[in-house]
Amino acid sequence: MLYLIGAGLWDEGDIPLKGIEAAKRCQKVYIERYTSLWKGDLARLGIKSEDFIRRDMEENVQKVIKEAKEKNVAILVPGDALIATTHSTVIMEAKKEGVKVEIIHASSIFSAIGETGLQIYKFGKTATIPYAETEAPYKILEQNFSIGAHTLFLLDITPVRLMTCSEGLKKLLEMEAKFGKKLLSKDTKVVVFCRAGSSEKVLKYGKIEDFLGLECTLCVLIIPGQLHFAEKEYLESL
Repeated sequence: MLYLIGAGLWDEGDIPLKGIEAAKRCQKVYIERYTSLWKGDLARLGIKSEDFIRRDMEENVQKVIKEAKEKNVAILVPGDALIATTHSTVIMEAKKEGVKVEIIHASSIFSAIGETGLQIYKFGKTATIPYAETEAPYKILEQNFSIGAHTLFLLDITPVRLMTCSEGLKKLLEMEAKFGKKLLSKDTKVVVFCRAGSSEKVLKYGKIEDFLGLECTLCVLIIPGQLHFAEKEYLESL
């Protein structure tokens, strides 16, 4: 049996009870460490685990599936178990090998953004702002604006660097300067949501220029589209 278990937003306290019980039944437990910087420690729950890095997921997943043929194996994933597309690939590969898979869901940024007061069904496509130069986030913002939808931006995470709120906003302004479709300016309103699910969270609403000095990491940025009056009232209370 192979378990894919959501580890939740911040630390081991966010893992669902069902996930903890499943992991404790497993002879092998891995914690995926590359899609997000998870702050938990499974040892505090009495669970021995090994880190699972990107290369393992992309190149050595057959090793894990082979183990799951003979014993109970768990892969814990920061946030929800199936937000990253690589984890769907694991399921498909396991099915090809006749390995049964159980999914245990958990909180993720896609559920936590409800805390901003913005209505979930009014979000459009999500984009990641990478360190590498690309037009993709700007194009997605344009598409979302065309239908009045909100845009959720995830910030890049690398093994050696976490993009800060300030860096993400500056990247967006650089895209505006380069592509010039007048989608953004320093006066554009933005929601900044950092360290969701933790006691250290930052949730603010204001102009982009208000946050150009905010060096907080583990953040998402939201550029609102057309606002319902209830959304606007909630945002202004932030």
